[in-house]
Amino acid sequence: MAGNAADILEIQHLGQVYADGVMQRDAEIWGNTWAEHGAWHLSPDMEPVAGREALKGFWTQVMTGYPHVLHWVQPGLISVSGDKATARFYVQENIKDAEGNAFRVAGVYNDELVKEAGAWKFMVRRFSTMYRGPVDMSGDWMGYPAS
Repeated sequence: MAGNAADILEIQHLGQVYADGVMQRDAEIWGNTWAEHGAWHLSPDMEPVAGREALKGFWTQVMTGYPHVLHWVQPGLISVSGDKATARFYVQENIKDAEGNAFRVAGVYNDELVKEAGAWKFMVRRFSTMYRGPVDMSGDWMGYPAS
């Protein structure tokens, strides 16, 4: 952990606000955690989604297929250097999709953050799935992603 304690606390709070937006299904809360030109890398198989407004639209559309999502995030490992930072947040979601299928996703976000208008925002979020499958953990275990 490197950097000013106040910055680190603010970035940890940002991770919690992101989760709160997911839990409330609120695109404004969720979207406002992103920098104006932020980019979300959800999977190596798809192009990143970039720009706060595009992110909010994409997220809103995706969430229609997942009416029930519980999203938990652990406090991140954070390094701050001036108005830029990196962070790693571990997340877990229990999901029930529109067809009634229940499953768990667990993984890690490797993030780049910037201070924008005096507030920390996610500039780049790269998600790597570590587990996806039944809640009882009998599904596919990918483990920690290779760098």
